[in-house]
Amino acid sequence: MPHPNKNSGKKNAETFEFRSIGVIATPFKQKFGIPRQSQALSTATGIIQFASDINPINACRGLEAFSHLWISFIFHENIQSGWKDTVRPPRLGGNEKVGVFASRSTYRPNPIGLSVVKNIGLNEYNDLVIAGVDLLDQTPIIDIKPYIHYADSVNDAISGYAEGAPAMKMQVNYSPLAYSKLQTLLNTYPDFECLLNNVLEQDPRPAYKSAMKDEKIYSVLLHNVDIKWQVRDTINYVLDIETH
Repeated sequence: MPHPNKNSGKKNAETFEFRSIGVIATPFKQKFGIPRQSQALSTATGIIQFASDINPINACRGLEAFSHLWISFIFHENIQSGWKDTVRPPRLGGNEKVGVFASRSTYRPNPIGLSVVKNIGLNEYNDLVIAGVDLLDQTPIIDIKPYIHYADSVNDAISGYAEGAPAMKMQVNYSPLAYSKLQTLLNTYPDFECLLNNVLEQDPRPAYKSAMKDEKIYSVLLHNVDIKWQVRDTINYVLDIETH
């Protein structure tokens, strides 16, 4: 019996065109350092700024009744890089390969991402504020849907190689210089210390680095602030904080 989707032995890929409904402003100015999952691992806040032809008051009517949302978006900086059918997930140490569809890799046949976030609501500018984001600044948003607990939460779900809690969080310490600059920075970004600790305690380095001696000084950019840090034993040590 012929396969129902086959036509003369070949299957033609269909093409669809999507529009952006807006972009999201987040503290993450580069991909390095972004928490690898939303909500469960991220404390960062994002602001969705809607396209000019969308009326947020109408389009978001009733959304305030939902505590959490599904956000669909585009991995816009990965489009030119293409994709592969196998990837190396960080949860497997970056050494073992699995199929791209068995991963949360950002390099996919179609560069579409999906995150669960906390709904803070519309602000005074009618932008939608959300918390627990893992998106690069200025990521295009293509859809928003309410998270519905009875339909979206599966109590007996099995998570394969990602089963169980993430690795233990790393301690974050500051040099006297960095800590002094941090206190000044809190006048502009009151939640910056919480955000920075959230990023560094998850060890944003490539997974294979955690199993080897690593004296490299890393840099991560949050908002317009460049943070220099280094792993010392099992501690992420912030060396300096520079505002651009």
